[in-house]
Amino acid sequence: MKLYFKTAMRNLMKNKIFSVINIAGLSVGTAACLLVLQYVSFELSYDQFNKNAADIYRVYNDRYQNGKLIQHTTQTYSAIGEAMHNDYPEVINSTRVIKEGAILSYNTKKIGGQTLLLVDNPFLVMFSYKLLTGDPATALKEDNTTVISQSLAKKIFGIDNHFEVLIGKVISAGTGAPLKITGVAVDAPKNSHLQFDLLAPNNTLGWTKGYEFTAAAFQIYLQVKHGTRYKALEAKFSAFSDRYFHGSKVSGSVEKFYLQPLLKAHLYSDFQDDIAKTGSAAAVWGLLLIAVLIIAIAWINYINLATAKSMERAKEVGIRKVAGATRNQLIRLFLSESLIINFLALLLAFFLVILFQGGFNRLVQTQLSLSGLFEKEWNNYSIAVSLIGLIVAGIFASGLYPSFV
Repeated sequence: MKLYFKTAMRNLMKNKIFSVINIAGLSVGTAACLLVLQYVSFELSYDQFNKNAADIYRVYNDRYQNGKLIQHTTQTYSAIGEAMHNDYPEVINSTRVIKEGAILSYNTKKIGGQTLLLVDNPFLVMFSYKLLTGDPATALKEDNTTVISQSLAKKIFGIDNHFEVLIGKVISAGTGAPLKITGVAVDAPKNSHLQFDLLAPNNTLGWTKGYEFTAAAFQIYLQVKHGTRYKALEAKFSAFSDRYFHGSKVSGSVEKFYLQPLLKAHLYSDFQDDIAKTGSAAAVWGLLLIAVLIIAIAWINYINLATAKSMERAKEVGIRKVAGATRNQLIRLFLSESLIINFLALLLAFFLVILFQGGFNRLVQTQLSLSGLFEKEWNNYSIAVSLIGLIVAGIFASGLYPSFV
């Protein structure tokens, strides 16, 4: 093996231009593939950090007047979630969500531009936002309480540990409403479609004192029993609409309700008034296809060049055969050269990814990294491992063909 490696390195150094062209082509293709893979994997990982992700759905609402669709939205009535919770045993939890901007103050300090989510107490039980201090089951049970993010705690109080000392402290919202801190949460993961700086109960700012079929400003999320077929549950909603809205008598529109799986909320949304910035599934899968095509073109280009170059070495092959080299030994020699080129190209590709990571992050407006492909937070190992495995397999496959030729 040492002899094969030494001979392969000698041939690569002898054919410098050929080696540089091959290594450059493979490294640029691999680097481009890895950069795109980071973005695709991140987009596909949205909301997967939630332990109950497979059982959480949000309700969307289509409104019709005179048979014409006038609104397709995730903003619906405050009583919908509670009524579905009461009417259907499949529904085990529900929460309303409203997104607001907030100006917060504590003593003489004021901080603006904060994202406030008004929610119901089950919110922290349904979703897997980690609390550094406080009880997720009761933190938002009482009005005028709040759970703030780790970052907000540092902005207001200047601390980044021992958050338990903040429990019971009172901050004020822009309306002057006092909010007693009952918990501090780890900042929402970047791949969560629900982002917040603080959480507070719905009743705190006077949006509603109860559940109504008139105020259509709420995002409604349901948690169903594990294993529930949501389409079967959704089929019952026609009777639900008739029961509570009596055609168009209550709201002036014919109301139809549907369920969207939480894991589709980011990439498969075409709703008016969505609570979050959404992506495009077509664009993401298109980019994934482009990434595969880029690396495939790099491999094909390498195979063509390596095969053409191997034909020029017919004299060398003949001499080695006369000297007693077997076919398998010759294959191992050429394969050693191919693997060295591919390995060097892979190392250079990693360097290029690191070099251009900042510019790529600015382009996609997201903080990405190679290490992120394997972070638990992204929780999308299958995509990352499959495609990186494909890259490694391609490296060996692209080396095998010229070797056997």
